[in-house]
Amino acid sequence: MIYKDLKGKKVLVTGSSSGIGAATAILFSRQGCFVGVHYYKTRKGAEETLRQVRRNSDGILLKADVRSESQVRRMVERFAEAAGCIDILVNNAGSLIERQTFEHGTVAYHDDVYATNVRSIFLVTRAALPYLKKTKGNIVNVGSVAGHNGGGRGSGMYAGAKAAVATETISMAMEFAGYGVRVNSVLPGFIDTRFHRRFSTPHRRKKLAAQTPLGRNGTADDVAKAILFLASEAAGFITGEYIAVNGGLYMRA
Repeated sequence: MIYKDLKGKKVLVTGSSSGIGAATAILFSRQGCFVGVHYYKTRKGAEETLRQVRRNSDGILLKADVRSESQVRRMVERFAEAAGCIDILVNNAGSLIERQTFEHGTVAYHDDVYATNVRSIFLVTRAALPYLKKTKGNIVNVGSVAGHNGGGRGSGMYAGAKAAVATETISMAMEFAGYGVRVNSVLPGFIDTRFHRRFSTPHRRKKLAAQTPLGRNGTADDVAKAILFLASEAAGFITGEYIAVNGGLYMRA
């Protein structure tokens, strides 16, 4: 799918060294966008993403700990300087980190999960907003079906963080509407990426595929395509909404 209105847009994708972020960065590059490829620890993966981006358009490699206010500010400023502006922000960076139950979980883990998944979106969005206001751009936040169903064992605190992302997406949409800035989100279900290869057993992956109405686990490209749609003018009158990308694993009336 080609969205002609996206050609030439400047797109910052956090957490784009692998998985959904990498697929999203590459898909935007195929639209002719200038893409900011962000990473924190996995430089090799980010370099590979950028290599693929540059096969289609152009972009820049950006390193930052998205939990750090100062590093986020520098990252956003560097991208805006290189790109000239910011049209689209994809807040994808986030992680389960590890599985910890509420009964035995630590305060340090709880705080890190929320910093990685919630504070990061606040910091990056706040830093990018002045640029997005100028372009009347838009934001796509990456949540999770876990934010609605509570997640599996040991992922309850992560689920809580993703529920916060869902609520904050709505709040941002209301707050930024006056600037002409749209804010939406995608809710991936079980997506076959490095994330789930790390945190889920082969048996669990197979079981969830069987339970999914469409009969398979999702791919990073499945989610990236939904992000692309929300960022395009095809979704120009949509804000404060989410698209559940989970093959019917979670449905709503």
